[in-house]
Amino acid sequence: MRSYSLGIVAVLILCTAMPLWADSISPGTYSTTLGVGGTATITKTVSITQQSAAPVDVFFLMDTTGSMGGTLDSVQSGFGGIITDVSPLSSNIYWGVGNYNDCRDGAGDCPAGTLGLAYTQNQDLTANTSAVQTALNGLFASGGGDGPESNLYGLYGAATEASWRLDSQRFLFWAGDYEAWDPRQGVTEAIATAALVNANIATYALNVGAGRLDILGQATRITTATGGELLAGGYSEAADLIKAALEGALLNYSTVSLDVVGLTSGVGVGFMPISFTGAYDRSIARDFVFDVTFEGLAPGTYNFEVVARVDGAIVAREADSITVGAIPEPASLVLLGTGLGMIGLAAWRRKK
Repeated sequence: MRSYSLGIVAVLILCTAMPLWADSISPGTYSTTLGVGGTATITKTVSITQQSAAPVDVFFLMDTTGSMGGTLDSVQSGFGGIITDVSPLSSNIYWGVGNYNDCRDGAGDCPAGTLGLAYTQNQDLTANTSAVQTALNGLFASGGGDGPESNLYGLYGAATEASWRLDSQRFLFWAGDYEAWDPRQGVTEAIATAALVNANIATYALNVGAGRLDILGQATRITTATGGELLAGGYSEAADLIKAALEGALLNYSTVSLDVVGLTSGVGVGFMPISFTGAYDRSIARDFVFDVTFEGLAPGTYNFEVVARVDGAIVAREADSITVGAIPEPASLVLLGTGLGMIGLAAWRRKK
C-alpha cells in the first residue's frame, strides 16, 4: 500500500487564514488577425494553486455481502472525516454510492427478480453530502456465502449508470473481500475494464480482509488498466485507505500541459514546452509558463479554448479568437500588379 504524508493537508486545514485560489490561465482571452502562413506567439501562464475548482467525482462501490459489515461501518462513520481532509484540496467534489451483492445461483445469470443483487446505485453523484451519508448509512451486510460475488457487474454499472460530469477527474473506490464471477449477467472482466477505461475512471480496489479480492489477479489487472491502485488493509481500515489515496491523488501531481479544445482546422497551435514534468504538490501555488504560437492555415474566424491539464484532467480554460485573412485571388494579384505598374509609369512620365 502506498503511504502518503498527511501533514501538508493538516496544515491546510488548520491555517484557515491561508488563501485558497482556483487554478487559472493568464491571459484569460486572446484574439488577433493573421494572414495565411502568418504566426503570432504569446506567453500563457498556468497557475496551479492550493485548491482546485475543477470537477472531481468520487464514487464508492461497496460489496454488501455478509462478511463486509466492518468495512461498511468504517466508511459510514468515516465519510465525514474524508470530506474534511480533502476539502482544502478541491472545492468541487461530487460523491456517489453503489453496491453489489450476489445472486445465489452460482456463476450463471441472476434469477428473475433478483438483478438488484448484482448492482444497485444507491446515490447518484451529487454535491449533497447529507444525501450521500444517508445512502451509505442505508447499506447493510447480508447474503453471499458462496465465494465469488457480482463485482464485475457492479463495476460496469458504476461506470455506465452514474452521472459522471464532463471533464471531471474521476475516482472509483471499490471495496470487497472476494473475487468476481466471470462473467456475471453478461459482463466479463474485459467488458467491465473497458467501461471503466472508456469513462476515464481511476479505479482503486480496497482488498480488505484476507485479500481474496485479488486472489485471481482481477483487482490488480483492473486497477492497473484504469490508472488506479490496489489497496490492502483490514475491514475497519477502509475509510483510512480511501482518505489517504484520495488525498494523495488530489494533492500530488506530476504533469502540467496545455491542450486545444473546439478547434478542427484553420489555425495551427503549438506549445513550448509541450509540458512540465516533475514531483509537484498543492502545498504552495506554482506557475508554469508556456509560449503559445498560432499559425494561420486557412481563411476564416476561429473561436476555441486553450485548456490547462494536470495529469490529464482539465483544471482551467481560456478563450481564443483567431481571424485568418484571405489570400488574394491570382487574377486580383495580376490586376494589383498592373495597377501599380501604371501608377509607376505615370509618375515616371511626370518626372520626365
